[in-house]
Amino acid sequence: MDAVAIVEDEVRELVRRRGLDPLRDPVAMRRLVEDAVADYDERSLTGHLPPLPQDVVRSVLDSVAGFGPLQRYLDDPQVEELWINESSLVP
Repeated sequence: MDAVAIVEDEVRELVRRRGLDPLRDPVAMRRLVEDAVADYDERSLTGHLPPLPQDVVRSVLDSVAGFGPLQRYLDDPQVEELWINESSLVP
């Protein structure tokens, strides 16, 4: 399992336990993800965890509170439309 997937699973579990609605409370959601990333970073110093990529907070937020890999295109004001021909071709 890669580092982003580990953090994402942890965040999803915390969202469930806390009853947090990511769409209604985006500030709390961002704080939760940032805290989970910081916690993972601390654990990775003493354990055998894979390193985190640079933009892990954005990636986890997009997956948990957005539309996954499509979210970056939805947030981009220069993108006017999205065409999806096959789900396995989404980056």
